[in-house]
Amino acid sequence: MNFTGKKGVIFDFNGTLLWDTHLHNRAWNTFLEKHGFSLSDEEKHQRIHGRLNSEILTDLFGDDLADGEIHRYTLEKEYEYQRLCIEQNLSLADGVVSLFESLKKRGIPFVIATASGIENIEFYRKRFDLDKWFLQEHIIYNDGTMRGKPCPDLFRKALSTLGLRGEDTVIFEDSISGIKAAEAVNASQIIIVNSNEEDYKEWKDKYPVITNYGEIDWKWF
Repeated sequence: MNFTGKKGVIFDFNGTLLWDTHLHNRAWNTFLEKHGFSLSDEEKHQRIHGRLNSEILTDLFGDDLADGEIHRYTLEKEYEYQRLCIEQNLSLADGVVSLFESLKKRGIPFVIATASGIENIEFYRKRFDLDKWFLQEHIIYNDGTMRGKPCPDLFRKALSTLGLRGEDTVIFEDSISGIKAAEAVNASQIIIVNSNEEDYKEWKDKYPVITNYGEIDWKWF
């Protein structure tokens, strides 16, 4: 496994390292039904996937939704999602740990940049032993100061943490908004992780698309 010049790797988390999109969808379905919303799969794709909870909730309830209500609704949805993760005994995607080991062995720095909030980050760190692979500051998350994808804020902070330019990095992503954010920071390579049978026709001739981590071609690095 020879790396050919890229100096760092940025991973999205949900749907990329943790194939949990179906559980987020189930948790959102429970939340939406409870609060009287009915969204089609396409509407969920456009209005929910890859966005910050604060953006989703103000989209649903209106821009005048108070911060306290955003926090309460966020915890309501995320605690249901966490319950499902535990119930389903969810684990990191197959091959991810081997990839971490290969990157670490070769001195290639890697970080996470995710739209998840602190309530889920703490859950993930404990549930999936993330501290074995990531320093606390190497998990960039929605701390309330950054816009969600497709805005590039999360990736820009990840690049700053790595001390690199976009041109020096490989970014793993699964969501359409995340791919656009990766393009906005001029990532040298974007690897699309198709964990939920999405349609990537706009990018399939531009970036590699994998359905498991065993398909990685190290020339992409």
